[in-house]
Amino acid sequence: MRQAVQQQLLDLNRRFYATVADEFDRTRQGLPEGMTTLAQILRAQLPAPARILDVGCGNGRLARALAQRGIAGAYLGVDADERLLDLAAAQTADLERLTCRFAQVDLAQANWFMRHDATRYDAIVCLAVLHHFPGYDLRRRLVAEMAGLLTPHGLLALSTWQFLSAPRFAQRLLAWEAIGLSEADVEPGDALLPWNQGAPAVRYVHNLDLEEIERLAAECGLAVVNTFRADGKEGNLNLFVIAQLGAPC
Repeated sequence: MRQAVQQQLLDLNRRFYATVADEFDRTRQGLPEGMTTLAQILRAQLPAPARILDVGCGNGRLARALAQRGIAGAYLGVDADERLLDLAAAQTADLERLTCRFAQVDLAQANWFMRHDATRYDAIVCLAVLHHFPGYDLRRRLVAEMAGLLTPHGLLALSTWQFLSAPRFAQRLLAWEAIGLSEADVEPGDALLPWNQGAPAVRYVHNLDLEEIERLAAECGLAVVNTFRADGKEGNLNLFVIAQLGAPC
C-alpha cells in the first residue's frame, strides 16, 4: 500500500473517532460476552498482581471487565483519542484492586511505546484495533512492537471484527470512490463502512481473519494458544485470539 493512501486512511479513522467519541462511549457501556470471556481466561493465566497494557483502550471498559473478574494489579490504557481517554479515566476511577492510568499515543507512529516507561507486561490486550490499521506491514509492525513489551511467556490477546461474515455489514460497504480512492489503492479485505448513530461518519476497516493473525503471530515470535468467537447479533462477529511469547509453534 502506498504511504499516501495509508496516511489518508489513518486520517479518516482519526476523524471518525473524533466525531463519534461520545456516541461511541454511550453505545459501549456494557461488557460484551467476548470481553468477559477473555477476562476469565486471563484471570486463570496471569500472576497476581498482574501488569496489563490495553492498546487502543477506548473508554476503558476492558479494565472494568478485568476488575469484575477479580484481576488485581496495574493497568495502563493507551489510545489516540483524548476524549475517550477522559471518559476512560472517569469510568475506572472507582476500581479497587486494579490501579488504572491512561496515556495518549499515536499507534501509527513507530516506537510509540518509547514515550513511556520500560515496563514489561504479563498481558497486552488489543481489542478491535488492528483492523483499523491499513496495510499488512503496518499491522505486522504493531504486533511486533507489542510482542517486544511482553514478559517471557507473556500473553497477547487480540480481537478483530469479522464484518464480512455478516450480510448486514457486507451489504453496507461503501465504494472507495466515496473518498477518492479505488480498489487498486487498497489491499484484499479492506473496506469502508458508514456509522449512522448520532453524527454520520465513515471508517476504514480490514477483515483480519485467523489465517492472517496466525501469520502475524508467527512472524513476531508468538504462538496462538487459544481462539474463540463471540458478540454481535450473530454471536460470532468478533474473533478473539490469545498468543503467547516463547510458546512452541
